[in-house]
Amino acid sequence: MGTHSTQSTRSKAAFYGICCTFVLVIFTAVLQFIYEPNDRSRCSGMLNDGWWLDDAYKVWQPSGCMMHNFQTSEISSCLGHSKLLYIGDSVVRQQFYATATLIRENTTSIAPGHTDVRFDFTPENLSVEFWWDPYLNSTRTVELLESRSTASRPSLLVVGTGLWHMRHLEDDYYVEWRNSVNRVFDAVQGNKNKNNKIADAVVMAPVELPFFDQLSKDRHDTITLPKVEVMNGYLKDRQSELELTTSFAIPFAWNKISVGMNNATKDGLHFYPSVTQAQIQLGLNYRCNDQLPKTFPMSNTCCFRYPTPRWYQTIFFFLFLVWIPFGMYLAGSGYMKSVTQCLFPSESVLKALFLFGLCVIYMFFGDRTHLFGKIHKHFDPAMFGGLLVAVLVGGLVSLKSTNEGDLGFLNRDQTDEWKGWMQVIILVYHFTGASSVSGIYNAVRVLVAGYLFQTGYGHFFFFYKKGDYGLGRILNVVVRLNMLTFVLQYLMDTDYLSYYFTPLVSFWFFVIWITMYIHNKANRIVWFLLLKIVIASMVTTTLIHYPGILETIFEWLKLGFNIDWDAVEWRFRLRLDAWIVYVGMLSAFAYIKCMEYKLHESGVWPMVKKTCIGLSCVGMTWYFWFELSQDTKVVYNNSHPYISWVPILAFVVLRNATAKLRNTSSRFYCFIGKISLETFIGQFHMWLAGDTRGLLVVLARPEWARGLGWWLNLGISTILFLSVSYYLGQATTELTKWICSGVNKASQSVGAPRYYETNATSATSAAAAAIGGGNGGGNEYQSIPLLPATTQTLDTSVHTETSAESPSVSARGSIDEELGSPVKRPSWTERIGWFWGDVRVKCVAFLLCLGIVNRLC
Repeated sequence: MGTHSTQSTRSKAAFYGICCTFVLVIFTAVLQFIYEPNDRSRCSGMLNDGWWLDDAYKVWQPSGCMMHNFQTSEISSCLGHSKLLYIGDSVVRQQFYATATLIRENTTSIAPGHTDVRFDFTPENLSVEFWWDPYLNSTRTVELLESRSTASRPSLLVVGTGLWHMRHLEDDYYVEWRNSVNRVFDAVQGNKNKNNKIADAVVMAPVELPFFDQLSKDRHDTITLPKVEVMNGYLKDRQSELELTTSFAIPFAWNKISVGMNNATKDGLHFYPSVTQAQIQLGLNYRCNDQLPKTFPMSNTCCFRYPTPRWYQTIFFFLFLVWIPFGMYLAGSGYMKSVTQCLFPSESVLKALFLFGLCVIYMFFGDRTHLFGKIHKHFDPAMFGGLLVAVLVGGLVSLKSTNEGDLGFLNRDQTDEWKGWMQVIILVYHFTGASSVSGIYNAVRVLVAGYLFQTGYGHFFFFYKKGDYGLGRILNVVVRLNMLTFVLQYLMDTDYLSYYFTPLVSFWFFVIWITMYIHNKANRIVWFLLLKIVIASMVTTTLIHYPGILETIFEWLKLGFNIDWDAVEWRFRLRLDAWIVYVGMLSAFAYIKCMEYKLHESGVWPMVKKTCIGLSCVGMTWYFWFELSQDTKVVYNNSHPYISWVPILAFVVLRNATAKLRNTSSRFYCFIGKISLETFIGQFHMWLAGDTRGLLVVLARPEWARGLGWWLNLGISTILFLSVSYYLGQATTELTKWICSGVNKASQSVGAPRYYETNATSATSAAAAAIGGGNGGGNEYQSIPLLPATTQTLDTSVHTETSAESPSVSARGSIDEELGSPVKRPSWTERIGWFWGDVRVKCVAFLLCLGIVNRLC
């Protein structure tokens, strides 16, 4: 009793701690959003702060957002096939050349240094022009700034000055420089609401902060740090006077880009292309990012305004934040009970819906608003290895063993643990961006195959042992697997196939169900069952590899439901694991037969066991040697479908080599395994960001997420991520029960024949026996991948209607008489109730609604 009380106290303390952390993170993020209006599109952070993610200076990380690397076609499209104009000194000229090189590689010029240069790119209908004017006081510059120029208005104007003022004007440098930049400020401020704007967007370069120790003597004497700081301070003061809507920016982060590098310059003043390329990309992000398509995937978030929620997204907000809380209030207050019962489900379901809604709306605000910052991924081998060591230690310190007999082959704890450690590795792999490393990518592909092996093993075991192929069974699995994904594809305005694992597991579940359902009475005949598996593998192989089949199916989906899926991507996903599900099915069948014939009790079993263990060690060693020896991921992918079973079966054998190993499991990995579905899908929007392209920053100030701050953000975001996944799993489980048991409740509410109630009870008892049978041995129960045990109850009333053994309507009277109930002819209202309570009718209505909604989306 004391132990239970202590555990309950700890659970409450953990819950309150998580809630406080959650509230603190949200509260600080909202305050930051309110009190820094300049950064509501993450534009100010990009223009003013950032850091290099790598020592090679290839990835620049703006503060709080993810930059887009623009290519030639995107530049010309964004700038309206017009022109870019650069005006200033040699520093601006370097950026001019960097832009020209970005548009057309190997672009060069033989023009003298202090002259104008122009490049016309005919195919792109784009021109890039540079005016040499280090003081910004030439006639045509003044005419342009005063809107008196006859030249076409540039789409992007970049101006920069200051170095020549310091270098050549001595004591008068500041006054002359201030007059020059004031002309630019006055032009932008005076013409911002007129059609004769000087440019669609203006970028003024800050006064460059050079490498002073590398300057020549005459430059070092005249270009000093105090001068640069005074001039840039004035630019900040003048910029603060402009309205937020003005198309004008001073990217002070340009200086941080150069200063943060080593060996970036030869003379201390002019920087290498690695600097100028990053600077012009930042300028292009300011000018063009908000013109990028505002559709999935939304992975470019700097100076980007997320689209206004669509009508169906608004419906979700209203449902989860208004309608359901209103129902909870009515149910809790005790008023209008009749109204509450008609318009709302039970109070427990309302609570589950509200919890589910809070979780998915948290994902929306995390990945579809600028409430939280977002940063790029960066692969660091030391970081990747450190995280794996940390989760390994977490798994080892939470090991537990039981002496209550042999838990059996692939028991519940073992499969939960298996799912858990695989999921942890996949999470670390995604978080650190390790997919770029072939040796890591190849091994992770086996982890995905391991999930599908469990899919084949678990579902085959259930169908073979329980023989339940009813629609209720299908709905329980499909609804549980797809509920979160289904809601997110509309709420986040994404693609169902982008959450690739859910559709993948759902597809293979249907393959297993169809294979086992066809002439299921003959499943005990070995050759017939094996023949069905062979035929199923041939059919799926043809579906996957034969050109045109998937394309035709997806065209029908596009025509009927307005579903636009990528057949090439889906074929790639299916092809990678085309055989491992059948390996899982055959493994389950082999295990069942071994138990039936009691092969483990024969005299040769010890020798067979030792041989299998030895072969497993050799197979595991061979696999890692093979995958690490492959040149690229593409080369490995060609072999993966045919060899992924080797490490998986080797692991299964080694993991079950002794009773001690079978009875030992890690509580940490088991916990993750029980919420593996929620963590896999939830990571897309509340741990990762930008539709998995980046990382979510939950710290109030995104610039804190560097150095040790990166680890602090990792810790806080992980706590929130796992907590939300846990409660999301509980809510989804409750909602799955509610959805799949609705037909039984509807039948009872209108006076359904007692026949249904009796069969429901017996079938539920059978299901309960199946669920609880894991303690005596592996042959009594096999876990279903990604589904907690509590979700495996069946919609038994549906099963009784669809089962081949169900009696006809005319036979119900005799059954009722045997049960002692008088036969009562149902009224027409009762018949209508049964009709609309029929799950098949609901499925048809759901598909029709799906088609209508998708047509309107």
